[in-house]
Amino acid sequence: MAFAALLITFAFFMAIGAPVALAMGVASMVYILLGDVMPSIFIFSMVESLGGVTLLAIPFFVLAGEIMNVGGVTERIFRFAGLLVGHIRGGLAHVNILSSLFFAGISGSAVADTAGLGRIEIKAMVKAGYSRPFSAAVTAASSCIGPIIPPSILMVLYGSMTDVSIPALFVGGLVPGLLLGLFMMVYVYFAAKREGVEPEVRASLCEIGRSFIRNAPPLATPFVILAGLVFGIVTPTEAGVIAVAYACVVSMLYGDMKWCNLGPMLEEALVTTTQIMFILGMSSLFGWLVTTEQLPDAMAEFFHRSGYGQIAFLFAMNVILLLLGTIMSLTSILVIFTPTLVGMGVALGVDPVHLGVVIVLNLTVGLITPPLGWCLYIVTEIAEIRFIDTAKAILPFLIPILLVLLLITYVPSIVTYPGELLLPGR
Repeated sequence: MAFAALLITFAFFMAIGAPVALAMGVASMVYILLGDVMPSIFIFSMVESLGGVTLLAIPFFVLAGEIMNVGGVTERIFRFAGLLVGHIRGGLAHVNILSSLFFAGISGSAVADTAGLGRIEIKAMVKAGYSRPFSAAVTAASSCIGPIIPPSILMVLYGSMTDVSIPALFVGGLVPGLLLGLFMMVYVYFAAKREGVEPEVRASLCEIGRSFIRNAPPLATPFVILAGLVFGIVTPTEAGVIAVAYACVVSMLYGDMKWCNLGPMLEEALVTTTQIMFILGMSSLFGWLVTTEQLPDAMAEFFHRSGYGQIAFLFAMNVILLLLGTIMSLTSILVIFTPTLVGMGVALGVDPVHLGVVIVLNLTVGLITPPLGWCLYIVTEIAEIRFIDTAKAILPFLIPILLVLLLITYVPSIVTYPGELLLPGR
């Protein structure tokens, strides 16, 4: 009865549009009042969930992305990407995707990618003759790479909730992130023919070399972070601190960092971090109650009896997360369903690192699918077009993204092998 009341209350508050943190908190209190649970568990669970040192990495990575964005690094990355791939058919569309690959290693956030690079990319593409919907769609789709390429804020959150190695998650996201960029560029190569825009003139090796030397510091950000984690020099939290310090030094070297921007950057990082932590705190008890009711074990037994085990579980998980991503925020989905999904996955023998990367990629798709896709709304505003036009233009880009999702779902070595190679003791 108490568990049924928990689910009904949660569904009701979500249906009336209440914030997800409030819905989980009220539903958990209803369970406590009806069930045999001490009320003090509510406070204890919140404090316990937010007490992990690993969570300190989140505000630091958020702030590092803000500093790089305000510090003029985005424009430099875009120009360097243009020299590398601007001559290929699809020109600036390829530049757009490659820029997102580079920027993903700095921000770890799809929204930061869209907001930071979006204005530069869309303005340049429209000026070159690309249609506004196509420009907006490329920008939104390529932002999905942000949470996959390390450092990833979502992977830090997943690792802190499940006690899974964050360095292993970071390394596991490398190949899927590169595959996302490659598959999108293949699609763009053929789709760009409809745009009728001629590519740019091929840059010389000398130009590329000079640009690489000038832009090497920001491009090295993900390698600096990964090297420290892989060789055990720093913890994920310390890596976040190093990312902030490195971002400050790089931005000051370029002369684009101004002290007057420090306040707004800190404020933005504070707001983003507070939202994540509040949802995480409220969801901790909710997830604990669901686990206590042995729902993961019951669901795992169901998939065992189906005769397909892991195959059926992973397929069902992908479908459910993709559908939820259209109506809920990705952070909310992650903190609500991770305990249940990990419990089921481990019971079925799924590697938790593999599971984490698959979950994160699933959730990023929600950022570019209506009606809730945040990145769609951002690029719609930047491109100054109707939301329906952006939504239509983004649909073909779901094909390469879902192909990568399918590939890493059923070929787990794509995710796990790099970690086994670089982190044998994880």
